[in-house]
Parts: sequence; structure tokens; C-alpha cells
Amino acid sequence: MTDTRSGGGRPLGRRSLLRSGGFLAGAATLTPALTACAGGASASPGAPLDFWQWYAPQSGGGYAVSKQNDWFAKLVKDWRKESGAQLDLTYIPVSQYTEGTQLQAAFSAGQAPDLFIISPGDFLRYHNGGVLYDLTDELGLAADDFYASALATRTVDGRIYALPMENEPQCVFYDHDAFEKAGLSEGDLPTTWDQLLAVGDKLRTRTRYGFILPTDPTVYQVFCWYPYLWQAGGDIVDGTSSAFDSAACVKALGLWRELVQSGVTPRTTQGGGGGDLVANLAAGYGAMQQMTIPGSMFLDEGAKGFRYGMFPLPAPDRAAKPLTCMGGWAICVNKKSPRAREAARFAVWAVAGEESRDRMVDWAFDAKVTLPARRSVMEEAVERGLLKSDKVMQFAASDVLGLPKDDPGSSTTPLGRGEPRFPPEVAKAVMDALQAVMLSGTDPRTAAQRASKQIDSALTGYDGASMGS
Repeated sequence: MTDTRSGGGRPLGRRSLLRSGGFLAGAATLTPALTACAGGASASPGAPLDFWQWYAPQSGGGYAVSKQNDWFAKLVKDWRKESGAQLDLTYIPVSQYTEGTQLQAAFSAGQAPDLFIISPGDFLRYHNGGVLYDLTDELGLAADDFYASALATRTVDGRIYALPMENEPQCVFYDHDAFEKAGLSEGDLPTTWDQLLAVGDKLRTRTRYGFILPTDPTVYQVFCWYPYLWQAGGDIVDGTSSAFDSAACVKALGLWRELVQSGVTPRTTQGGGGGDLVANLAAGYGAMQQMTIPGSMFLDEGAKGFRYGMFPLPAPDRAAKPLTCMGGWAICVNKKSPRAREAARFAVWAVAGEESRDRMVDWAFDAKVTLPARRSVMEEAVERGLLKSDKVMQFAASDVLGLPKDDPGSSTTPLGRGEPRFPPEVAKAVMDALQAVMLSGTDPRTAAQRASKQIDSALTGYDGASMGS
């Protein structure tokens, strides 16, 4: 795609998962342990609802987008007009929200917010910890409007515990000027793993790397690695047993090892981490970078005039499908909040109710630039001609997810799988394997075998919600 826009495993019980945050950055200093899962928001009834997220209000930095700030500000204003109630937005930097422990610590201390957002990768931590409010009854028939893939990882035994705001498939962003200086063109965009290594090597200079990947051990790192595992034909678990010790896993681990060992991918990232396109791609630290589709908004806001393009994730070979992983954030309600029912009404009103359709069209096609999680939102956007007029959204729907152009609202995504959910200990085993091969040069088969044993040990006696996507 050419220029798009200017410019160790104890058994896992349901209540143990909120305590298992030690693998996250800074978690070693987290005290007390997250044993106070029953702790809720301490504010008295009638006080403003507190909504934690990493969008607003903020300014500056690689993740700041004024349209997203404005969208949330209008949400607060409209809710006050609708209900007469106040809603407070609490902004937490993305590096702390997705890679830190602030939300976990708040639950531990009994100071958790009324509302918060989480990704599928963190869902089991909070569901199995018993702190997610069941939104099924408040949602009612509106549940039928969501794509099944969007609700699947937020549903347990037919009950819905989080309301997705979007579907975010991954792709690769690239620096147009870097390609031109290296004598490369759009025809050189890599479609296979071998081409990715070769093109990445050609793009390398003394001050620039070829391909940026997340190297810190976080849920986001695992999220970025899933597609390569799936493309090779592998998976993390099979039922409640490890599926990690496989040739497919070894192959996918081997790719990330080779990217780092060859010097194509750096050992560390800049700014806000592996998802920060402004501090890495636009700053010239790398020529290509893996990220979700909404990254285009971060570049448009934080690196005005930067020329970039996007292409689907490369596959192992020309015969393999370029599968991608669809993430996306969802609104959750703290079950222990004294105002949980009011918070649930807000959550449904905000992103799921009939009156929210225009609001979610604005979120998907203007503020965030990400595919909708609801059929009616996509249908409304198609009717308005928004999908047809937006190159990024066309690319996301057709090139990345493989949706038929005559049916962009299809309930199936031929090239996209939803981000799976796993307990923290399982995610940690995958992180350990990635850290071993990328930063220590460990043989991929050895890393896969070690992680597989970790996963099987962790899942012994597991009694939480189902895993996968």
C-alpha cells in the first residue's frame, strides 16, 4: 500500500490470577500482592463515575491524538446531558496501562475505578480474579449487533463481561523515504519471512534498523507474535494442555530470533515501546514497524508530514496465508464498585446502545481509525460512503482481513483471528521464550520445550474460563 495519509507454575485458581503480575515491567516492586480482588472503588454513591483509560485527557507523546481526546470529552458531556450524572476520565500513560501494574495495584489496594478498559490478552486476569461485572442483562438484544469474533473473548458461559469498542488488526508500517534511499519501491514490500529479512537488511544503516518489533516482555509483545505462530500452523494450547512444543512454534520463534541476531531488529525500542510509531518509525530508528491499523492516527498527529505506507504481515512462504491478529479495547465495569449498575448503564449507552451508532461510527472512522466491532456501525459507515473514501480503512478490511469488497460487513474474517485470552502464567511462558530467543540467542527448540513445560505446569488444576480466541 502506498502513502495513505499526510504526511514456574503453581495451579491456577480463579482468584490467583490477579496476583500473578510479576512478569510485567516494574511488577517486582508491587506491594501488596493483588490479593484484595474484592476491593472496589472507595467513592461514595452519587460521586462521579471514574473511568480509567489511556486516551484522554492527554497531550503530547507518541500516543496522543486530539480527535480521541475530543471524542472522550464529548462522551462525558453527552452522558451528563443524558443522565444528569458526572463522569471523570482518568488518563494513564499507555506504557503504564498496557505494560505496567497501576490497574492491578488499584484493585489490590481497594481503590479500583468504576470503569476501565482492557484488551483480550488481559481478560482472564480480571475475569478469573472475580472483578468483572456481568453486562449481559444490561446489554440485552444489543449483543446481537456485535460481531461474534469481537465478543468471543469477552464471553464466559454465555455471559458477557466486556463491551468491545473496535477490531484492530495488525499490519506493517514503513518509511517511504527510507525505502527510496535504499533503492526500494512498492514492488519490494516483503510478502514472505525470507523477504522480510532480506528487505530489512537492505534498509539497515549505521543509525537505522530494518524492522521494529516489541522486545519488552509484555502482553503486547505476545500479541504481535501470535500471527507468526498461526501462519506456521501452530498454537499456544490444545484444550487445557500445551501445544507449544511444535515445529510451527520453533519456526515462529526462529524468525524473531533471526531478526534480532542478524541486526535487522534492535534489542530495545524507543519512546513508549514497540507500539510507538512516532518515536521509532517516524524518528528514523527503524524503516518498518509492526503495529495495529490505528497507528496511522498516531503518525498523522505526532509526525505531521511523515510519508509512510502500510502492508499486510508477511507469511512464511507464498503458499501460506498472511494471517493477522485482531486486538481491540473493551469497556469493563468493576463488579465491586458501589455504583456498578450505574457504570454498566453507562457502558452500554456509550458503545452498544442504538443511540450510540453515530458515536461509534465517529470513533471507528474519524477518531481512532479502526474497524468497528458492531455490524450496524459498519453498515452505517458503508451507507455514508466512509469505507469507500478512506484508504486506510479499505486496506484494513480488504488487504489485511481479506473481507470481500462487496460484503465488508461479513461476520467472518478470512485472514484475521481475534486476540486470544490466556492466564498470565501462560502469557509469561510465551514471553520467556521470546526473551530467550531474541535477547539471549537461545535455540528456538530449547525455548519452545521449556515454555511448553511451563505452560503445562501452570495449567495443572486450572479452573478458570476457557482459553484461546
